Amino acid sequence: MSELRWLKKMAKTAAPLLILAVPSLWLIAAVPPLWRDVDGYVQTVFPLNANTILLHAPLYCILSRVPLWLGYLTSGVGLPVRLGHFIKHTQLTDSGVFALVFAQHVALWWAALFFINIITTNLWSRLLLAIFFASHPLFYAFAHCVGSETLSMIITVFLAATGLRIASRYPNIVLRDWILFGALLCGAILTRHINSVLVALLPITIFLIALVRSLHKSLACRHATSALNFTLGRSARVWCVSAITGLSALVLATSFTHLLCWRAHVRWRSKVGFTFVWRLNFINRVPLGLRDQFLAAAASKCQLPEARQLLMKLAERFRQNQLWDPAAFVKEWKVSFTDPHGKIQDEKFDRSLNEMAYALFYPPSSALWSAAVQDFEHATRLRESDVVHYLFVTTDYFFNNRASMPQCERLKTFREPRAQLASAANQFYFRWWNPISFRLWSIIWLLLLLRSVFMSRKFQTGDGRVVLYVVILFVVGVTIVFLNCFFAEIQPRFTLPMMELLILSIMILLGVIFRDAKFPGHERRRNN
Repeated sequence: MSELRWLKKMAKTAAPLLILAVPSLWLIAAVPPLWRDVDGYVQTVFPLNANTILLHAPLYCILSRVPLWLGYLTSGVGLPVRLGHFIKHTQLTDSGVFALVFAQHVALWWAALFFINIITTNLWSRLLLAIFFASHPLFYAFAHCVGSETLSMIITVFLAATGLRIASRYPNIVLRDWILFGALLCGAILTRHINSVLVALLPITIFLIALVRSLHKSLACRHATSALNFTLGRSARVWCVSAITGLSALVLATSFTHLLCWRAHVRWRSKVGFTFVWRLNFINRVPLGLRDQFLAAAASKCQLPEARQLLMKLAERFRQNQLWDPAAFVKEWKVSFTDPHGKIQDEKFDRSLNEMAYALFYPPSSALWSAAVQDFEHATRLRESDVVHYLFVTTDYFFNNRASMPQCERLKTFREPRAQLASAANQFYFRWWNPISFRLWSIIWLLLLLRSVFMSRKFQTGDGRVVLYVVILFVVGVTIVFLNCFFAEIQPRFTLPMMELLILSIMILLGVIFRDAKFPGHERRRNN
């Protein structure tokens, strides 16, 4: 009997893991590693500087060098070097990129298995959820891609699982769950700045859970005032812990960034102005007769003369109805920020961009709102295949911009014919869920949500906390993408948090539904 229990326990882990590994093994064999264009190159090759610490959140820029370094040592291309030296002088090799991509796939298996094991303990439920997860190319395409969104996606799976465990255990939450959630939240913020929105996930969820519980108890026990006060006091303490955990993760992530800046001799500053340059196309929505007046009003808010000059140049560009090219604008005006020795003053340029962005962004104009809303509506029409195909497009970026990614010349992905990359993008697996857009997935999510609420009330399973968590998880994903639309023009990759959290929410709801389904052996265990 003990051996049988051990075999069942191993099967509950090994069988889902094998299912989760199948798409990864196929991708490794059939598709070359993908790249997030020049951003992925900067994150893995450039030393610690303003780009790898402030512009791109630093965690992936640091952690990705470990498998790249191990692959470099086994490749025999150059002399063995220490990791610290390798971070400053990174050399890309096929074995290093393979080690990085393989490590990303393994981390994805671990995250998915951790998530599924928290949702359900039934073997058949785990198998069905593993098949559902493995059928989504969104996760595996990003795991096969070099870029910080990959690490963000993997950490988010761990984070969603840990948050689910905290919500389901409320109010009896153990300390290690808080510590794990705080560490994962800190890591998520250090991979993408916009992930700071995840700080609100647990405080909102716990507030709603406590509110619903208190209302239910007040209606059921109108005379039990002391018990209700005790419950509210305990709920307030749990909520305070959730808020402290989120704020501590935010402070810790910021402190780590400051520490890296100190080590790299870089003065800390925000790079939001640089990002906002990719949103300046909203100025085209300002009526032509009011455009100069709008930019002049923004210039009057600026104190730095360089920021006012940038706005004047913007007015001139849009007056000529030139096609907005943010990269060309940055390259052109960065040259003007040079000292007498010919060195570009990056800090001064960033502060000027920040002041210009603040003047244009606050308060948000009707043109900016219109651009953000239209981009968000476009994002909700996208499908998984659109996001996956975008990764192939960013990989193809190299063939027209070889000078910006010189070390990629010798990698397998770019040694093969360009047409081979295009044919790989048309694999059927990437178009598996093509008929279903985000909007249709949202409708499916809503139907599953209503079904879960009905089952929770009918069978008195106590899944109300889980259902509330699923709702907030979905709302947070949508909020991240919507806020992103205010700071940069929408790209398919920006929809990753929204699609990822939606799929994870659906899996949680399926776990709630499977809990009362009759699988082989389930009824016998229930009777025992």
